[in-house]
Amino acid sequence: MDSATGMTFGATIMFFFGAIWLLLGLYGGRPSPVSLRVGVLVAGMALAAGIGIMIRTTRQYSDAPPPTAEQSRISRQTGKRFGWVTAIEGVAIFLAVVLLNAAHRPQSIAPVIALIVGLHFFPLASLFRRPVYYATGLLGCVIGIIGLLISDPALCVSFVGLSFGSLLWLTVAAIVAVFVRASWGQ
Repeated sequence: MDSATGMTFGATIMFFFGAIWLLLGLYGGRPSPVSLRVGVLVAGMALAAGIGIMIRTTRQYSDAPPPTAEQSRISRQTGKRFGWVTAIEGVAIFLAVVLLNAAHRPQSIAPVIALIVGLHFFPLASLFRRPVYYATGLLGCVIGIIGLLISDPALCVSFVGLSFGSLLWLTVAAIVAVFVRASWGQ
């Protein structure tokens, strides 16, 4: 997978999970005003258009020469490391949900998942050489910690969902901007 395809894939996945977090924040906690829901919808449409541009541009330039043996080897290694990072993240989330439910602390699930997802961005930043992921990871962890300090469960879910979803979508916007600048600057 080349860099442009990888960026597009990453942005698409992050957009999807950002939407899930935002929906959790909008509908899982405190009632949200219509203006906020409309704003999220408009932002989502704009980001989806940006990802569409990335997909179209990536396909347009897909006539690149096939990867060398070394590039293929590096791509396989990167894929394996990515698989390990996401597998560890998934297991950690599963265990957190089970343990927090067993401890009768379901209100801590969203903030702890935010912490886990935030932490998973640190190895991804290094793996994909995306410095923006360090900021995403750090802010994701901060969102999780703040969420753990909120005693009102509905407010906690709204805060964590809206904050983490917005963070992911801001990261997608940064990726789209870098992609567009690099693609159109050539």
